[in-house]
Amino acid sequence: MIAQIAIASAAYAALAAAPQSEPLVVAQAKGSGELQPRYEPVQEEPKSWYNSSYIFGLTSSVARSTMVPAAKAPLFLLTVPLDIVLLPFAAIGGLFG
Repeated sequence: MIAQIAIASAAYAALAAAPQSEPLVVAQAKGSGELQPRYEPVQEEPKSWYNSSYIFGLTSSVARSTMVPAAKAPLFLLTVPLDIVLLPFAAIGGLFG
């Protein structure tokens, strides 16, 4: 074990004493120097005149929640009828939201 340590330290000393090579020079690509994207940017979709997130908003928020599925089932019994009652107001609200 002592011999291995001695050999390793001698090898490290030999590497440390070796002359350092010159720094590497990286060749730059010839061009205008302006960066170009690697992909075509996606254009934004035109804004819709109607927002449908209000229709069945309570039911969809319960469906997207992180609750245990067993807790969601009784809430659907409450939110679906309530969303049906509020459907005319949500339909009108979609025009303004």
